[in-house]
Amino acid sequence: MAPKIGIPAVDETAASNFKNYEKAIEEHGGDVGFLILGQQSITDFIAAIDALLLPGGGDIHPDHFNQEWHPKLKYVDEARDELELSLFQEAIQKETPVFGICRGIQVMNVGMGGSLYQDIESEYPQDALTHPKVQSEDSQHQIEIKPESMLGKIIGEKIDVVNSAHHQALDEIGEGFVVTAQSPDGIIEAVEDPSKRFVVGVQYHPERMLETDEFREHRRKLFEAFIQAASE
Repeated sequence: MAPKIGIPAVDETAASNFKNYEKAIEEHGGDVGFLILGQQSITDFIAAIDALLLPGGGDIHPDHFNQEWHPKLKYVDEARDELELSLFQEAIQKETPVFGICRGIQVMNVGMGGSLYQDIESEYPQDALTHPKVQSEDSQHQIEIKPESMLGKIIGEKIDVVNSAHHQALDEIGEGFVVTAQSPDGIIEAVEDPSKRFVVGVQYHPERMLETDEFREHRRKLFEAFIQAASE
């Protein structure tokens, strides 16, 4: 039986925007269930799934990490913030595997008391690579992965190339997390909780890494590892 992977969505329209995640999960052996805001309690949803995926999207309200509103914030959805932060904390408490992607890694970090650079270009203390999209295309850059980490063991490469489409990034790291990958400018590209079976966040978008054989292989390894953790 395919493991059930839960994805939160504030409404049916939001759920329809997560087809890339749904396709990647189903392609690698999982079955997707959406939590639509108001349709099911967080406790019941976590009890009904085998793993939680936190998808990409807009910015998190800075109230959640004790900062003032930055003028470059965009697409803030407070209902989504509350839903995903509550789900993540329930999942951690129940030892449910969690995979966070882009905004998802940021939700994970904030949920464990960490903070964010609200805008890399204006707040990061050194010159950064181009991390947001360039026009309509994802940026691409190298990352260096710690080989002893779970991510390192999954990917099997110390240096790899990933896509990139974000203007925010992790700053102070949340409790229990370790940094497992960074881009050459020092921006954090992955974290994990080594005390958990599978609690991994990546800043890039593996669900849409399809352009090259190398991208597809990286995508495959990550989603297969996540689905395997959900199956255990």
